[in-house]
Amino acid sequence: MENTLINRKQGYILILITILVGLSYQLLPYVFLNVAVLEIVGMYFNVVIMFIVLLLLLKNEFLDWFKHFSFKWLLIGIPFLFIVGLLVGRLWSIMAGGHTGNSVENVLSWSYVIKHIPFMLMGEELLSIAVLYAAWKKLGWKFWQATLLCSVLFAVWHLPAYDYNLLQCLFTIIPSRLILNYLFKKSNSVWVTWLVHMSFDIISFLPILLR
Repeated sequence: MENTLINRKQGYILILITILVGLSYQLLPYVFLNVAVLEIVGMYFNVVIMFIVLLLLLKNEFLDWFKHFSFKWLLIGIPFLFIVGLLVGRLWSIMAGGHTGNSVENVLSWSYVIKHIPFMLMGEELLSIAVLYAAWKKLGWKFWQATLLCSVLFAVWHLPAYDYNLLQCLFTIIPSRLILNYLFKKSNSVWVTWLVHMSFDIISFLPILLR
């Protein structure tokens, strides 16, 4: 009983802190008005804060995410995520008569991809998996419930990047996050979800990068 109460407390605290970190990230442009400073802070904000939070709250449970790796799920995940992402993106464009572009496209370059994307996406993975793990493992939710909560939050966190187009974010981003969460469930590896996520973004950005 005592362990159950401790787990539930950890779960609620972790979800609350993660949501606050995600919200705080959205407020950075209003705090750091200098573009150069904002760029540096934004690159490391989520990954540094969430690493510290997860290490303090979960300790070895969190570090265990970095001890596993699966080439099988990496090789399955990259093409599967790309196909699903492409399909839902095209379907949304047909339904809505177009789509709102990602604001990162305005600053996209190979230098940006190399220097920024790895840290930003690891931050996104730690934010997302923190919610997934807290609800699934600590609160005892069924996996589908935990992954749905995580995916909805993940989509909402992307609102500023897509000019607050809520329906597009929910329709196009939730399916991708559901896949990444499933890959984490099967591999217990943040490396797998991070590499699949990064591969998807880089492939998606290639038409712009190769102009």
